[in-house]
Amino acid sequence: MVSPTGAQELPGADKAPPAKPVGFLTDIQPIFVKHCLKCHGSEKRSGGLRLDAQRFAASGGDSGKPILNGTLETNELYGRIASSERTYRMPKNADPLSRQEIERIKQWVEQGTPWPMESTAPPASKIPFYENWLSSAAAVAERYRFEYSYATRYAVVFLLIQAALLLVARAKAAHYKHRPWANGRARSFCKWCSRVTTGEMSLVWLCALAAGALVVMWGHQKKLEIQLASTQVTRVHVGSIWTNSIYGFPPVPIRPNHPKQVAGTYYRGNCERNPALFNNGNYLTAIFRVELCDSQHKAVQIGDPAPDDGLFVRVEIERAPGTADALFSQELMASVFFSDTFYSSASETAKDQPLRLETLEPAKRWVVYFPIGKPDAMSKLTGLIYLYTGRIENETVRGDPHYGIKYTLVFQDGKLTKESDLWMNSFGNAVVTPPELPGKIPYREWFDDHPIPAITGENSKDPKLLGLEEYIQKGLIKREQAAPSQQPPEGDKTPHDDE
Repeated sequence: MVSPTGAQELPGADKAPPAKPVGFLTDIQPIFVKHCLKCHGSEKRSGGLRLDAQRFAASGGDSGKPILNGTLETNELYGRIASSERTYRMPKNADPLSRQEIERIKQWVEQGTPWPMESTAPPASKIPFYENWLSSAAAVAERYRFEYSYATRYAVVFLLIQAALLLVARAKAAHYKHRPWANGRARSFCKWCSRVTTGEMSLVWLCALAAGALVVMWGHQKKLEIQLASTQVTRVHVGSIWTNSIYGFPPVPIRPNHPKQVAGTYYRGNCERNPALFNNGNYLTAIFRVELCDSQHKAVQIGDPAPDDGLFVRVEIERAPGTADALFSQELMASVFFSDTFYSSASETAKDQPLRLETLEPAKRWVVYFPIGKPDAMSKLTGLIYLYTGRIENETVRGDPHYGIKYTLVFQDGKLTKESDLWMNSFGNAVVTPPELPGKIPYREWFDDHPIPAITGENSKDPKLLGLEEYIQKGLIKREQAAPSQQPPEGDKTPHDDE
């Protein structure tokens, strides 16, 4: 089962109540120390969140979502650690928590996240005298842990140099003291070592020491670069318009209200509303069909085994009758691309190889086959595919996500089960506010799994009424490709495409 945050409910996790209440100090705090405090402690506070004390955890992070209290559906901590979303799950860029650890956090949230106040800690007089020394040493080790880790790969070379210097010194001393072993097979080596001066050995030792210091400095510089990159990512997150939207960051579309399925059809309506348009502007512009398939493009349905060479999501786009040619021109359709990476800004370096549409029927039907791989060790396969409109030039992506295709596939004995789900939705007419607000076109009139009336009569050819101006300004449509402008009635408003 999938929670609203995308967290995967553990099978059987709610069958039997725990034998005893989960203790924070014995069950929860060790998990925080092991997995969380590296990024959410006193030294580093990723996302503005600290989990080293109750008073900090109670205020949550920059997102404002609750860490303490709440239900399994609203608690951000449980949603993060139990999620299977690569870009949402915590710990970030690390192995997920074990099933037992997730279960303990789950029980802790169900019990109301009890956390002893700091005042309940043992008196300072009972703490061993060496505790502060150890804590200080541990803090220093943690602060420079990255540098130590970075220098470890060079430590073997440094130790070999030290061992070689010691061997030369011993052989040199044995030669001058006429040790028996220095006159045997090692005579030539010891004689050569006797020619090495103390100054030369000191110079080699100092060079090795300087090289070690340089390696540590390089490690420190590398850590600063990583921290700077992390800060920039956080700044993009906080400054993004998606962060405060109903879709979140990275954005996830709202699931349509239909049963679970692995194949579906969706209808895209016109964004404009004007009496000069067909049916006052409420008409069909395109049809989207999504389904699972194998590498041979054969549909995969419930009960079918997982293909050995991986699964694909097939997305077909069909132009509706009577629509403007400019909206489905070769240039505009070439600007559509698909990626499972969310690009947070309008101009960003490509992190993958986005896929383009293939033409099935010129100016009428297009298709893409997006590879999603094989089930994981838990017999599940989840992910989100974004549909962008924009351009990719010199490995730079310039585009905006317009739709999201979400899949949660569950397998049992290698076969696709009815618990699997594949669906699609748009990101609406607005990012920060829901499209259903007054003055906005509701989803059922704009993008839905229910049919929308198609054009059967004459429609307006005014580029403004048809919403072509936005595409012209973005450079996706040439102005000469748009229909000749017709002057609308005086006083008539011409709303712009809010897609």
